[in-house]
Amino acid sequence: MKINNNELYQLIAKLDWQLNMGAEAMVEEEHNNYFNMEKVKTKKGELSTSGISQEINNAYLQEDEKNKGKILQESFDKCLTLEDLKNCMLDFNGCDLKKTATQLVFSDGNPNSNVMVIGEAPGAEEDRQGKPFCGASGKLLDKMLASINLDRNTVYITNVIPWRPPGNRAPTENEISLMKPFLMKHIEIVSPKMLVAVGGSASKAILNIEGGILRYRGVWKEIRLSKSLVIPIISTLHPAYLLRAPNQKKLAWEDLKSIRSKLQELND
Repeated sequence: MKINNNELYQLIAKLDWQLNMGAEAMVEEEHNNYFNMEKVKTKKGELSTSGISQEINNAYLQEDEKNKGKILQESFDKCLTLEDLKNCMLDFNGCDLKKTATQLVFSDGNPNSNVMVIGEAPGAEEDRQGKPFCGASGKLLDKMLASINLDRNTVYITNVIPWRPPGNRAPTENEISLMKPFLMKHIEIVSPKMLVAVGGSASKAILNIEGGILRYRGVWKEIRLSKSLVIPIISTLHPAYLLRAPNQKKLAWEDLKSIRSKLQELND
């Protein structure tokens, strides 16, 4: 049952008045059964407000979460450009990763590109430079893109998580769920012809899949952001993983060839 603030204040005031008058049992008007609670008679001095207080707290928490969601949605609705979205993310304080990261890592590359590459989360070097895919994994990504005649001027790059997790740990499911609306808005604004999800976390965040990346890589799927916006997406192996398991580069090469073919098909 939805309870507004005035009703809550009235209930507290009535209960406080009854206690001050020495009530031995809670007196409640029949038509104001706010929490659907059974009337319980107690001995004098044992009248407890803990159950009601808990209900009041829960009501406030639910209303607070609802208001937060409404405010966030209103902010999204106002985001028409990448600059709007970046400012919205800078103002967002709902993710604790922001407290430990050096800065927001928003994007790199060409926002007018047909190809949008989505990684997992910033590492130490990305956190320092403020750009996704720097350091050793970034250099390998550049080589992978170059093998199919792409580079950072012809693709657009971002991450599911814009702040570095402490110790370069993998982002939690809660963190991914928290930041996913920002990612989907990011994709909507850029409106690329194709998406490349790099690594397991990015693939799971966008496609809601379970299991390891090796089960899903190389397979084309689609995501629908609106009636008019449907985008093909492929998952591939993360450069950081390939650095640890170079024998898997042959799988990544198959994915890259598939990306090249799909891009040619979309451009025809």
